[in-house]
Amino acid sequence: MITLWGCAPSPRTTADAMRPTIDFSGHWEIDYARTDSVDIQLNAKFREIQRELRRRNEAAERGAPYQGSPIGDVDSLLALAKMAEMVTQSALLEVRQDDRSIWIERENSFALTCAFDDPQRAGSRLGQEICWWDGVQWHFVIDLPDGLRIKHQFSRSEDGLSLAQRTVLSNPRSGSDFAVSRVFGRYDPSGRGYTCRETLSRGKVCTTEEVE
Repeated sequence: MITLWGCAPSPRTTADAMRPTIDFSGHWEIDYARTDSVDIQLNAKFREIQRELRRRNEAAERGAPYQGSPIGDVDSLLALAKMAEMVTQSALLEVRQDDRSIWIERENSFALTCAFDDPQRAGSRLGQEICWWDGVQWHFVIDLPDGLRIKHQFSRSEDGLSLAQRTVLSNPRSGSDFAVSRVFGRYDPSGRGYTCRETLSRGKVCTTEEVE
């Protein structure tokens, strides 16, 4: 399990509180050695369910009352895991930040944006969106019409070389959250042979080419 650098207090919605003190700008690529695997996380969830079922059965055999953790719906948990794999598949991030907003472009996904003076945004085709800076990390929350909530948290290491992303998906039907943590390292796209161009159909497309 990867741990984010910092904790997550409640949203701070004033303009001054939204002003970040840390610059996240730059290009970032996934560090698989320090990143959670969705399959491993899902297997861990299933082991928790098996342990809970075993405790319930043992209590029933003894005729003893038992109040354990809710198991939730397994099919909903599988759906959460599949969705988690989709929303965290980006291997490359590009972050732009200025005095007014932050913009996080994710490879093969839509960008996460936040205006410092307007953290609460009205409903869109994705659902209700809100973002905020808590003094340590960025929070992006999307509430979808079907009840699914997607929470992204971004924090930067003190040396500025690593970026941690923690994504939590929750649905009332599943009875539990599904969390995936990913770590990105800073890189220079020109030095690594990445060439990016804007296209009408696919947005920004990045390819690799040999570098002398």
